[in-house]
Amino acid sequence: MFFNPGGRLPSSWRRPESRVEDLYKLDFAIEVAQRAERAGFDALFLADVFYEAHLGRDPFSTGVEPLTLMSALCPVTTQIGLIGTVSTSFVNPYNLARYLASIDHMSKGRVGWNVVTSSAGGEVFGVELPPRAERYLRADEFVRVAEELWDAWDDDAVVNDRDSRVWARRDGIHPVNFQGEYFSVQGQLKMPRSPQGRPVIVQAGQSSDGMDFAARHAEVVFTAQTDIEEAQQFYSDVKGRAAALGRDPSTIKILPGIAPIIGESFAAAQQIAAELATLVDMEVGRKAMEITLQGADLTGLPLDAPIPPDRLADPEVAGSAGGLGASRYKNFYAMAVRDKMTLRDLIFESERGLGHSTVTDSVARVADRFEEWFTTGACDGFAITPVYMPDGLDVICDSLLPELQRRGLHSSEYTGSTLRDNLGLARPEVLRGSEDDPAHRRLA
Repeated sequence: MFFNPGGRLPSSWRRPESRVEDLYKLDFAIEVAQRAERAGFDALFLADVFYEAHLGRDPFSTGVEPLTLMSALCPVTTQIGLIGTVSTSFVNPYNLARYLASIDHMSKGRVGWNVVTSSAGGEVFGVELPPRAERYLRADEFVRVAEELWDAWDDDAVVNDRDSRVWARRDGIHPVNFQGEYFSVQGQLKMPRSPQGRPVIVQAGQSSDGMDFAARHAEVVFTAQTDIEEAQQFYSDVKGRAAALGRDPSTIKILPGIAPIIGESFAAAQQIAAELATLVDMEVGRKAMEITLQGADLTGLPLDAPIPPDRLADPEVAGSAGGLGASRYKNFYAMAVRDKMTLRDLIFESERGLGHSTVTDSVARVADRFEEWFTTGACDGFAITPVYMPDGLDVICDSLLPELQRRGLHSSEYTGSTLRDNLGLARPEVLRGSEDDPAHRRLA
């Protein structure tokens, strides 16, 4: 579950039912986490951003800083995973490895790291971001450093021998000596290997560089897909790249994002969507859509008519530069041209899903969508984001997940004690000499 305490739709905080007054209160975050855990979500995904296009208009969608919130949620949850976003461009590998290992210990093995390289935000840190390809090279080295730090202790290094005053075997601790192009690290973490060995590595890049990075490192891949055939192609492509590197493709779980609006019937769901759409500033949305559509001129176009295709760039040309914006442009181009969606509907789709798949229907029909994608090789599961809160989460927990459980598509209980257990991922063996492992080589 994407943790958006104000709702994925930025303007949904204006609803009388929202908990906007409680957005930065720990009590509300705890309620959301425990609600998701009772429903059987495998994990909470905590995003992070360093910029806001319209400061003050809407609350920041991500709430408080991810590592802080993960630490706070450890003692008030017992089984749900906690996946936090941290950029490799703005933090030191040793600190990041230490932070996540600490939380993994405190949570008894429920931590994941969403690895991002960031495409904006450098001004906050007083740094200039390098080109995308170089950011991925740096991130590849960053992850390898973190993995070596997490693996510096043997699993049985700690012996707790009080009589001999030997807490841990010195021959079970292997200090890291990493000399790379971007990082030089000597030493080891001041703590033993964590309960699940290493935090689960999560990634969301969709460019060719991002897919290569996922094939080398990721265990969970978040992706924005709106068309089932393109989702199947992405699924096959990433897993094929992983297999070519010697990895078992089943060790990568691919989860498209989806923003459902669910009603007792299709008409009821449509009514909810229509009410939410009235909260969106369409003229501000028009300007934002021009950016999403790679600079398209939408001036003077009626809101309730499709966008003329001649105002839109060829998606293959626009996508040649790569990156998240370019990859999602293809999604919106398809909605505009293939699906002939009106400008108003496109703006609402962008606001509620940010390029991710959306669905507005009854519980059964929404579950049908999940089942079709899952059973036809388009995904291994989903990253669900409630469009509005908190009642948007309630209907997902009370209706959608029980329906998926009834169909045998989702477990009614947690299958293990760690995030890896619940995702069907093995505890990784201690990695020694990662330079010789083709799955962990520096990106060429």
